[in-house]
Amino acid sequence: MAVVVNVSHRYPRTGSRAEQLAVVRGDWPVPEVDTPEAFADSDDAQELLDAADVLIAAAGNEVVDVQRITGLQVDEGGHVRFETVDEPVLVGLIGQRLRPGAAWEPGESWPVKLADATGDVREYLDLAGGVTAERSGEPAGETAGGPADAVELGGFRLALGADGNLVVTPPAGRSVTVLAAHEG
Repeated sequence: MAVVVNVSHRYPRTGSRAEQLAVVRGDWPVPEVDTPEAFADSDDAQELLDAADVLIAAAGNEVVDVQRITGLQVDEGGHVRFETVDEPVLVGLIGQRLRPGAAWEPGESWPVKLADATGDVREYLDLAGGVTAERSGEPAGETAGGPADAVELGGFRLALGADGNLVVTPPAGRSVTVLAAHEG
């Protein structure tokens, strides 16, 4: 499952990466929890623990960050701070709008939602409208476990999909040029 958090009023789009991550990882509330003890006894907190797989941050219902959750901490007020690492497989979500059901509706103020996804990359991508597995950098039909035919080369990730198509994911700031083969 994914934990989707609304960072609309706090996300520093032009801030440093450390500032952005601090907001995304946040100090997120859990319904009716105001102490670590209440967190331990809360069904909502247990559901959050069970769901803690991927953290998707949205500002204005646009995905601004995607992180793999590696753990969480509960502060004295019962708020959750996620421990995370980058999730490059789902980078295609960034910049996409959340689909209805995952998006916040007018008047909806609670900043944390749980989105049903079983770990399959396509299910996470389905949380945003218009994102395909190919656009995410993950070959169609592959799961978060990774494709069987993938290789890293100079920071570039090359993956051969079951359909025979090659997907190349460049590192940030780099590009890919495709040249036609010469006959002869």
